[in-house]
Amino acid sequence: MSASLEHPSYPAPAPSLERFEAALADGLTEAARQAETTLVALPAPVAPLEALLLGTHENAVAWAAPAGFELAALGFSRVVEASGTSRFHRIAEAGGELLARARAVGLLGASAFAPKLFGGFSFAARAPRSELWQPFGEARFVLPALAYVVENGAARLVVTAVRSELESPRARQAVLEGAMRAFVTLERGAPSLPATAGVEIRRSERPESEWVTLVEAIREDIARGTLEKVVLARRLEIELAANVDPAVVLARLRQQAPECARFLVRQSGSTFLGATPEWLARKRGPVLETAAVAGSMSSHDREGAARLLESGKDRAEHAIVLREILRALAPLAANVEHGDPPELYQLRHVLHLRSRVRATLKGSQHLLDVVEKLHPTPAVGGMPRTRALEWIETHEPDERGWYSGPVGWFDAAGDGDMAVALRSGVLSGRLAELYGGAGIVDRSSPAAEFAETRWKLAALLGALGIAD
Repeated sequence: MSASLEHPSYPAPAPSLERFEAALADGLTEAARQAETTLVALPAPVAPLEALLLGTHENAVAWAAPAGFELAALGFSRVVEASGTSRFHRIAEAGGELLARARAVGLLGASAFAPKLFGGFSFAARAPRSELWQPFGEARFVLPALAYVVENGAARLVVTAVRSELESPRARQAVLEGAMRAFVTLERGAPSLPATAGVEIRRSERPESEWVTLVEAIREDIARGTLEKVVLARRLEIELAANVDPAVVLARLRQQAPECARFLVRQSGSTFLGATPEWLARKRGPVLETAAVAGSMSSHDREGAARLLESGKDRAEHAIVLREILRALAPLAANVEHGDPPELYQLRHVLHLRSRVRATLKGSQHLLDVVEKLHPTPAVGGMPRTRALEWIETHEPDERGWYSGPVGWFDAAGDGDMAVALRSGVLSGRLAELYGGAGIVDRSSPAAEFAETRWKLAALLGALGIAD
């Protein structure tokens, strides 16, 4: 039995291949005479975004948010990187300069696609220690070279034309041929996927006894009054019988976690991907939206919803996260509103407590200015923040890399979406390294918190075709 990359069909027709080619050829010629960077958008066949990525090996990004646009892209036209404690400001500054010089046009009736940078940040501002995370760095955002966008029932191929790289007819022809191949791939429609994404042959994780020791150490520090909460992460390594295509995993995450934002970043053969239920910041003009998400229960527990809503331990953990989000936003916002009491946030595998937060920002602020103030929230770090981060740095045995860091996009106006990169992992060849975490407070049970990490890994394991 096989699965399909199903996607709703829309009435907007794509142009013929010949018309697409002629329009793009003219568009590239014109772009070479205009701004340094031009994003040329043309209508394209509607297909699942993963179709563009299947079977490819070049650098790539993908982003798909519920009720938002979906994007898959091959190749990077421009890359902005930063490191250290000023990385948020430096990415915003360099990215803003790059985007300000770019223009966008639409051909054959396609609407223009405003330039955006896609990428993310590592959890901590320090150079990666392991080979696993080195390709990603501490902060990396890219302007895609060839993007496929599905939005509001229409699909577009967006080609980034850089004037200095299109001076020769041969260079323009190479860009044209790449876009044509993508058009043909999308025109073929949704391919069938194998029944399983991969076959597990080895599993490696630190023993549960080590987890118990770490949880008990956190609880001792909480009892002494030096900590209020620490989020403890763990790593699960899976070796597969054969290389797995990240596009297949991304497609399966659509089925496993439809309520979540899906993301993919492929760099130098390694792919960081996941499906996260947690937004860090969504900004449109002065309006900012975020949410406090903390407190968890298995969705498969028949009494789980009632138990979670009545749990003093989970309500207290949730209150810590909401309190600190409101504290971080207070100096940035003219007013802040939030849901009270917390609502039940139901995912396929996990239930959470969630309080939505909406703020009106003061003055002109960039999305990353807000992200810098919020990250890491106590939902992924702990409280007090500095002590919790020091505890994680000195005690957590595995490097987090981009796990639980901000991931998403921003535009020239400083608007955009940033999610928290949870329920995520890295694929490299036959290896999959997956990450999950749990918030440890004074009433935490080591066994219950360990079980919680298993619930949180379920969607990604399912996308790999593996049962926990």
